[in-house]
Amino acid sequence: MDNPGAERYSRQILFRGIGAEGQRRLGMAKVAIVGCGATGSVLASLLARAGVGLLRIIDRDYVEASNLQRQSLFDEKDAAESVPKAIAAARRIGEFNSEINVEARVEDLVPGNVERLLEGTDVILDGTDNFETRYLVNDYAIKASLPWIYTAAVGSYGVTLNVVPGTTACLACLFPDSPHGMVETCETSGILNSAVNLVTSIAATETMKMIVGGPQAPELRRTLLSFDV
Repeated sequence: MDNPGAERYSRQILFRGIGAEGQRRLGMAKVAIVGCGATGSVLASLLARAGVGLLRIIDRDYVEASNLQRQSLFDEKDAAESVPKAIAAARRIGEFNSEINVEARVEDLVPGNVERLLEGTDVILDGTDNFETRYLVNDYAIKASLPWIYTAAVGSYGVTLNVVPGTTACLACLFPDSPHGMVETCETSGILNSAVNLVTSIAATETMKMIVGGPQAPELRRTLLSFDV
């Protein structure tokens, strides 16, 4: 690694589950984050600070005042100006890590653009708030043999699930049908920012494990035993 990068990530490189080789892998990785609300913004922040080389942030919404309690990449000015979340997130990330690439896509992920928006990435992360989009991500990931991570938080709890095609069950395998009836959301049940931060910390760690512990490096996978959360 170049010296500037080695200094920036020096404490992370010291962790034996990552090391210099793991940091190099992070710097080469391309991660898509679908949705940049509560979970998506925290995921983007953590992975940007960890040195993931390219983040593609996909979100159609605009920053609102009610977002500021838990969506960590935005501020009052973003809300006052109704800045698109993807653009606001890319701008903020550029202020604390200008060494990585951030692609802001102000779009809704739909069947007509899913391949264009997700192709060329190594891992797909779920930062959405609806199952329709999650099943779309799941179908694309299975077709493209890409790992993806489901993450959700509402009220005081959160859940996350790793989906690795050919290795684990997929979302549709576990839940063949989308949830019916009344589904809790942040708008109906509220949300604690601490719950968001907890579950996204786990998902971000799992993302780094996927990137660092690739099939070409079994010795790195063994060292990641201490990387469990």
